[in-house]
Amino acid sequence: MKGSKRTRIRRIAVRGLLTMAVAVTVLAGLGVIQSLIERKEGSQQALAAAPVPLKNKLPAGAAQDRATPAVTQNSIAQDVRRETVSSVKGTVIAAQQNGTNAAAAAAAVQKTEQKKEQKSGQKTVYLTFDDGPSNVTPAVLKVLRKENVKATFFVLGQQAASHPELINTIWEQGHAIGNHTYNHNYKELYSGFTAFWKQIKQTEEVLREITGIRPRLVRAPGGTYGHFDATYFELLKEAGYSVVDWNVDSGDSRRKGVPAAEILQESVSSQAEQVILLLHDGAGHAESAKALPQIISRYKAAGYRFGVLDAAQEPVQFRVSANAQTAGRNTPSEAWIASNILPNADLFGPGKPLILEVGKQEIKLDPGEFKISKGQYKVPLRAVIERLGGRVGWDTASRSGSVWWNGREVRADAGNQRLTLVSDDGTLITRKSDVELIGSSLWLPLRDLLEEAGHPLLEVKVTAAERRIKAL
Repeated sequence: MKGSKRTRIRRIAVRGLLTMAVAVTVLAGLGVIQSLIERKEGSQQALAAAPVPLKNKLPAGAAQDRATPAVTQNSIAQDVRRETVSSVKGTVIAAQQNGTNAAAAAAAVQKTEQKKEQKSGQKTVYLTFDDGPSNVTPAVLKVLRKENVKATFFVLGQQAASHPELINTIWEQGHAIGNHTYNHNYKELYSGFTAFWKQIKQTEEVLREITGIRPRLVRAPGGTYGHFDATYFELLKEAGYSVVDWNVDSGDSRRKGVPAAEILQESVSSQAEQVILLLHDGAGHAESAKALPQIISRYKAAGYRFGVLDAAQEPVQFRVSANAQTAGRNTPSEAWIASNILPNADLFGPGKPLILEVGKQEIKLDPGEFKISKGQYKVPLRAVIERLGGRVGWDTASRSGSVWWNGREVRADAGNQRLTLVSDDGTLITRKSDVELIGSSLWLPLRDLLEEAGHPLLEVKVTAAERRIKAL
């Protein structure tokens, strides 16, 4: 009897301990619930610190066509309670049925919480600035450096050529640089694809000379909606570029003198997982720089990380409008596409280098340092001649360059598309040549340059590893 009594006492004690363990588990779960609710509500309040409309006034992008559901703090709290209570209940029941201890149940609840935090931590905002660099850019860079935030600058070639020091600063501080065409002239850019292409390549050369890099990111002035037809999208993609629009507009360019408070309000108007925010650092946008610290603060408080755009990402792009698609613009010919678009992708891939043997000298041009146009290798005059030990002079007024190499003087004239050999007695011998000014660089057919300099071609061959040209 004594043994039986002790057994009953022991069973009661065990049941009591199990009951206490389950109670502790439930209490711990409820604590987690409250913590999650507070965190979620705090995140929502951070972006909603000022009254802000939950909308984006631009046409939905191809990757952004889903409507954003209305949310309130109460509905969010209820959703979190439901999800977490359900998780806790399931874990506790499993513990009772399977004999799992309370520590395992609490660990499962903690794991659920961690997954939610990881998901929340994936929110990213990409700050993008168009139309610079200008006198506003230093103020923007100062804020970004202070906040330890990186951004993406879509620059105009015309502005970059005028402010190379700012392009260098942007690049050296670790920001991404994109191509925003040369002069932002809508009438010219959207008259046809070849006009747009010319400005992209012109700006690309300016940026390559300053940074040594060709940007693959492209943003159309005014965005692609209403401007791009399918041809623009298809040929730019085929040429190796990534065209990027945005899904949140700060509104800083809707009219002249938009105040910082309004820019801030529009900038935090979305709570999407991925925000590509349109801002401007062109002349007249000092208020955008003024609003920037609070924009960054709001997104940080809401749990966003800051990223820079990458051409490898799936881009946000606006859909093609009916008006743009039926605008009746001329489509480039197959010959033009073959000589311009198809070789361009090699500039961004591993590609094949061009090895140039001239006499006993040998130099290497990496992809991007030469191009194939109209069946010819074209090269930047200064880069080739200086590597071969020659000297190059530049005449801005006549848009021409002079080469002194191996005792010869050759003049390259982009305005008249010709090469001129200056003989020892001063006689000028001229020939037509496809000399062009891209950015601030003179490009010309390699064969023409070598022949005028007294080094005719001996051999041209292409292998799986390289392209090689041998000259006398």
